[in-house]
Amino acid sequence: MRNNKWIYILGSGGMAREALGIYRDLNQLKNVFGFIEENCKRSGTKIHDKIIMDATIIKKLNKNSIFIGAIGSPKRKKLIKTIESNGFSFHTLIHPSAIIGKNVNIGKGCIICSQTNLTCDIEIGFHSIVNIGSTISHDCKIGSFVTISPGVNIGGNVEIGDECWIGIGAKIINKVKIGKGSFIGAGAVVTKNIPKNVLAVGIPAKVIKKLSVSDWEKLI
Repeated sequence: MRNNKWIYILGSGGMAREALGIYRDLNQLKNVFGFIEENCKRSGTKIHDKIIMDATIIKKLNKNSIFIGAIGSPKRKKLIKTIESNGFSFHTLIHPSAIIGKNVNIGKGCIICSQTNLTCDIEIGFHSIVNIGSTISHDCKIGSFVTISPGVNIGGNVEIGDECWIGIGAKIINKVKIGKGSFIGAGAVVTKNIPKNVLAVGIPAKVIKKLSVSDWEKLI
């Protein structure tokens, strides 16, 4: 790219490869230099013809470089904050098939995947992921560093705090609030407010435990 504005994808797992696919569908594949991974054991190898590099390369990059945080884990926050503090910018990545309605505000660094539908009057914070086939209805507020897994359905007037994880196929009914740092299990149906930093599963979803940092390592 001109002025060395290469795009670098943080991570090299499944979410990173899906992000690369979005760039392909946007006809921007040539603008992506490669993948960056912390404590990389595959440095120098390639995925889909794009090189994998260790995160130590970041300090050597031109300040015009652009990043996208394609790591499906709460761990991405620390790395992203470090990169931002060094003056780098982040891309906002939206698949061309996504339906984005009126007055939908999507923060920097977000990834909006294919076949998603964000209807209207929605706020999404920074560096959140809305995965394949998910729907978000009117008047929702989604925080920063949130992961919404594939096939999630979110009703109107829902609030989801920062750093939450919404599992595959979960459903959240209208006017529910989910506190910061909570994990909603796959297939759960959330009918009542969920406090912060807990694991909630089932139909209807019930809180089964308070979450610690080590718990997150086991859940994802």
